[in-house]
Amino acid sequence: MTFWLSLILAGIGTGCIYSLAGIGIVLTYKATGIFNFAHGAIAMIVAYILWQLNADWGVSLWIAAPLTIFIAGPGIGVILERFIFRPLQKRGAGTSEKLVATLGVFLLLVGLAQKIWTGTVRHGPQIVKNKPVHLTNSLIIGADRLAVVIMVAVCSGLLYLLFHYTHLGTKIRAVVDRRQLSELAAINANRVASLSWALGAGLAGLTGVLLAPDQLDPIGLTLLVIETFSVAVVARLVSIPVAVAAGVLLLGVLQSLLTQFNPTVAPFFHFHWPHWFTETIGALKPNLSVLILFGALLIYRKLDEVGEGGAGVSGLISRSVGGVRQRRVETRVVIAIVAVALVLLPFMLTGINIVYGQEMLALTVIFISIVAVTGFSGHITLGQAAFAGMGSFVSVRVSNSLGIPVIFSMIIGAFAAVLVGLIAGYPALKRKGLFLGLTTLTIGVLCFSLVFSSDIFAKGAAGLTVNRPSLFGWSLDADKTFYWFELVWVALAFAFANNLRRGRLGRILAAMRDSETAARSIGIDLRAYKLFIFGASAFIAGIGGALLSQQAHAFSPITQFHPVSSSLLWFIAVIVAGVGSLGGAFVGAAGLVLLAFFGLADIAPALVAVGALLIGYLPGGSIMGMLQKLMDWLRTPRTLLERFAVAQHDVAVNGNGNGSRAAATNGERPEFVPTEFAERVLEEAAER
Repeated sequence: MTFWLSLILAGIGTGCIYSLAGIGIVLTYKATGIFNFAHGAIAMIVAYILWQLNADWGVSLWIAAPLTIFIAGPGIGVILERFIFRPLQKRGAGTSEKLVATLGVFLLLVGLAQKIWTGTVRHGPQIVKNKPVHLTNSLIIGADRLAVVIMVAVCSGLLYLLFHYTHLGTKIRAVVDRRQLSELAAINANRVASLSWALGAGLAGLTGVLLAPDQLDPIGLTLLVIETFSVAVVARLVSIPVAVAAGVLLLGVLQSLLTQFNPTVAPFFHFHWPHWFTETIGALKPNLSVLILFGALLIYRKLDEVGEGGAGVSGLISRSVGGVRQRRVETRVVIAIVAVALVLLPFMLTGINIVYGQEMLALTVIFISIVAVTGFSGHITLGQAAFAGMGSFVSVRVSNSLGIPVIFSMIIGAFAAVLVGLIAGYPALKRKGLFLGLTTLTIGVLCFSLVFSSDIFAKGAAGLTVNRPSLFGWSLDADKTFYWFELVWVALAFAFANNLRRGRLGRILAAMRDSETAARSIGIDLRAYKLFIFGASAFIAGIGGALLSQQAHAFSPITQFHPVSSSLLWFIAVIVAGVGSLGGAFVGAAGLVLLAFFGLADIAPALVAVGALLIGYLPGGSIMGMLQKLMDWLRTPRTLLERFAVAQHDVAVNGNGNGSRAAATNGERPEFVPTEFAERVLEEAAER
């Protein structure tokens, strides 16, 4: 009995750290309406600052710890609120834009930490020494864990009182629900938001400091805090008491008990456990938090989302205002020029450099799948690496184990990816925005942990040599030949995705992206179309994943299909390049490969993150969006002098310079900016 009580006590101590991180996520969301994906990255940065002050610069721990916990952590929160999230909040940005901004902060902080604190694994200083505390003669708990339990109890109690029994708590809820209305009520919304971010980042910093003695590296510590997303989701993002209970009982105690499960020792060896059962338990132990998160996402039909922004992605997509026919001609000219350049590229690349071209084409196929599901239908997908990885994984296993030709194994792998895509698309039937993003990210983590890296399914697949295909006895193994083989797949993926956005299906997807409610009101049954777009996107990604492994001659899930370093980076790269255009897929892939070509691969995440952070200042802004606006400006027929003359005429006629109203007064047709749905109708009319 004492043994089990000791395990429970150990689990309570560890679970309280998870609870502290979960409380920070809930606090930030409840107080700002933003789900902070960068919570773990903030914790990691603060932990490194403490290590730098104490271990490297020799500052006393009694000085360094208060500086990091009470100044560095809250200071980071204030800076993020002032320069990144305040512009988003002021213009009523949707959930998708806020989510992209937090992902940008995540990538930026992780990239900076990897650049600054490179080298060996470090261990942060212990604020409270791990001395034994005797609760009874036989029950012992570490002093550090006891301190964590006390801190969690105090923090959760104070926050509960803050939100329910103080005037400040009322102001915080008012600012989140209706920012402009609260400002009319003489509430300083900026000050309240800064304070909220300071509190959330302070709790993140405290979590990082407590976890630093066990693990201090940019990726490991960040992912450890990401595991606490399950705590926040179980609490429905709003309940601090539930977050505490979930962290202590579900993550802490249950994980502590599971780690002691060993079928070869007492009392477990008395049972005849099947081999598959013991292997499954072994695989589930390190993924308990992800399984809890996935279960909560399936059980809850919706989260208690707060704030004013919608769940769509319209703020991430730029609109063009030119004529439909004129834009189509320009697009075809650009496509023709790029196609010719890509065909001739192998003749300009020498030696190993052609590998960069191969990687660019494989990533382009994967990025087209992101454009299809996010840009065309408006669904956030953070698990695209799972689709690509599944296509590659099944292709490798089928080709190497069954001897099926590589080209056919690629098709089989793509259909296996479709199954994963349909699983990811099922939650999209009722969910969108943040909820769907978390679900797809969870599926990506589960595929990586339970399939690609698990002995149950993989059985040594990681690191296997991947063969390149042959066609009618003609080997495509040579670098230039394989490059052109990839180029054919890029053309097929581009044509397939382009057909998705044209005609009736394209209009339905555009309507679904702009407003699902409006689409349903005109009788469109969106369920089949949602599953279709997820399946089609997964098929394209599966082909791209197989090409990526063939290009590298190896299946390596850690470097190729990691749910964080690959999947999130890919998503942000496409957003920055332009998720509303198929050209954005090529620009995003080319950008990442060019950074690697010039030796900047280690800071590529940080550079991509900077682009993501500009969304708050450039609504709908992206590389393709800015190019599109430049083309719109260039195609305008008036000179500067003519613009001035028209403006003067508008003022004389209408008195306020409103050109559209003046045109209407003179019986002319006013210029308007069509919605995406209207653009599809105009394109159909132009074709006729």
